[in-house]
Amino acid sequence: MAIAASGAVSFSDLRTEFVGGSSAISFSDLYRGGSNILSKAGDNPAVNMAASVPTSGLIDMQDFYSTAKAFKNTISSSTTNVDADALFGDDYDVAYPKIIDINSGVTIGGSGDEAIDIPSGLASTLTINNAGTVIGFGGASAGAAGGSAINCAVSGVTINNSGQISGGGGAGNVGGAGGNGSYTTSSIVYIYNTSNRWVWDGEANNGYVTYNGSNYSSWYGYFSQTYTSNGGGIYRGSLAGSANGGHTAFYRLGQSQSTTHSSTGGSGGSFGVGAGYNQSATNGGSGAAGGTNAGAGGAGSNGAALGTAAANSTAGANGNASNGAASNAGGAAGAAVAGQSVSMNNTGTLHGAVA
Repeated sequence: MAIAASGAVSFSDLRTEFVGGSSAISFSDLYRGGSNILSKAGDNPAVNMAASVPTSGLIDMQDFYSTAKAFKNTISSSTTNVDADALFGDDYDVAYPKIIDINSGVTIGGSGDEAIDIPSGLASTLTINNAGTVIGFGGASAGAAGGSAINCAVSGVTINNSGQISGGGGAGNVGGAGGNGSYTTSSIVYIYNTSNRWVWDGEANNGYVTYNGSNYSSWYGYFSQTYTSNGGGIYRGSLAGSANGGHTAFYRLGQSQSTTHSSTGGSGGSFGVGAGYNQSATNGGSGAAGGTNAGAGGAGSNGAALGTAAANSTAGANGNASNGAASNAGGAAGAAVAGQSVSMNNTGTLHGAVA
């Protein structure tokens, strides 16, 4: 607790803030740069909350007005991916209290990483006073988890939140592909004789007569049925030229020729992205229709809101040749605070779990 800004200040107040215990103290115990009130390291960008205390010479009670035993770093403009150790330089692992103030109106976003990372190596305590917005990234690929707003790898952290701390939402996932299908088509086939094998396929060959791989369009014009015998029609035709000349008998070998075809199942619907830093949640898409007798693709699942897991997508429908693919899992929620347990004092908004 900081020393008062005016009025009476006692040695007891100074002992409680800077020294601890109950033993008698003197001004010689309270010079900045000594063992009780530290000076900053050269690469420490934070403010020394006792910078007004002299390092030697004359010292009096007024030197301690509004002082505190702490290094404090104030974040006053929006940024991304803050590493707490960088806010205190070489003093991060020095046993001296540390404070991070996040001003109102400031957003700290996670861009591919936690918005604030508190790595191992911290000595003493860290207090975060948040009046702004700390928000993790939203899941952006199929089934991706949302990012945590704060990741804490150490103990001794207190968070006083009057703003917003939000983990990112998980991304949805693509729908399962539809199962494959199959179907058959039939065409009437005629044959001249077993040696020359004239063939007419009214469906596959567009009405042409073929002989040894060549097409003869004039043949079709001179077909005429003369009689029926042996369960099949006997037909006559002319190869090229006269309807009255070159007639030859054709024997129908079968009523139809069947061909089996394969069809592909529909693709699964697209996934929605999760809500997070600079990203709004979006909905998944519908699955595509399959081919003949094939199954439709399943719907993709929506991206989730802040601090929420996404739902699973829908499985693909079965085709008559194979089953549709299973559904795919949605992305997990990002935490408000992940890692080691913190002391959370919340009067603001939290989205996601708090370790």
